[in-house]
Amino acid sequence: MTSAHRLAAALALAGLSVPAAADPLDQTLVHIECHEPGGRQRAGTGVVISPDGMVLTARHVVAGAGAVMPAGTVCTGSLGHAGGVRATLTPQKVSTEFDAAVLKYPGLAGAEHLAYCDVQPRHKRAQVIAAGFPLVSATGQPSERMGILSTIEPGGIAAPGLLESDAATTSGMSGGRVTLDENGQLIGIVAGVTPDPTTGYPNAYAVLSAGSLAGEFGRFGLRTDPARCEPVQAVVSPQAASGVTWRAADGPLPLGVRADEGFCYLVRIWGSFEDPRDAVEISVSPEGEYVLSGHDPAASGNHGAVAQCVRF
Repeated sequence: MTSAHRLAAALALAGLSVPAAADPLDQTLVHIECHEPGGRQRAGTGVVISPDGMVLTARHVVAGAGAVMPAGTVCTGSLGHAGGVRATLTPQKVSTEFDAAVLKYPGLAGAEHLAYCDVQPRHKRAQVIAAGFPLVSATGQPSERMGILSTIEPGGIAAPGLLESDAATTSGMSGGRVTLDENGQLIGIVAGVTPDPTTGYPNAYAVLSAGSLAGEFGRFGLRTDPARCEPVQAVVSPQAASGVTWRAADGPLPLGVRADEGFCYLVRIWGSFEDPRDAVEISVSPEGEYVLSGHDPAASGNHGAVAQCVRF
């Protein structure tokens, strides 16, 4: 019995339900277990990168410290949940240069999968979300950790293709997806932790850039989607409910962009500001959304503004 099955049995005995099917939002994540002859076992995470079920993961999940999978190693996967039905994964390619490998999940056709975005200068300090299956979990569900990209030059921490992040990943999440918060596209996979040589504490969390792997793994379905990777800009010409141009007397107008999605600014102010208290401004609502608002104590409706919003 695998550790995942023992966990599922323990949850059942405790009266807790184990999902029969994975959460649809996590259909791109695969819980991976690899068993070598003699009993050595490794666990990690993979991300589906093609509609026919190609799964990208970290090489050390399937091969340990070596450059190739030990003879007789068998890897199984469970889609979306560590306690789900397991299938035997077929090795396709183990990189000799990068900490990456591709396995095939059987029986998938038209599978939900992720494309990748190349790292751009604008991604410095961009928010990312790392997702995978921690070894210690009470639920078997994937864990998601938010952080930022600390570096944008692959190899910046003295290893091929690696970037730094502060998304605090842990054992079992290796090979999991790391996506850009701005568009949900893959930027890389969890590659492990670089410890401080003096204290042993985490110095940086490593992300293996998907763009660095494209040359080697493109034939297995690792693709980019430039249209989804471009920054999105939204121009807002506010209109009141009546259909006329927004005026300060109309009350606050939500701009449809949250503070964690982008920023908004005034591009035009019009009308007469006859009272010292007359004003227009952009603020953030308690729900985190940008709002165009103003002050018109006379309710004259003789001044207003136009805003523009840009998504990160």
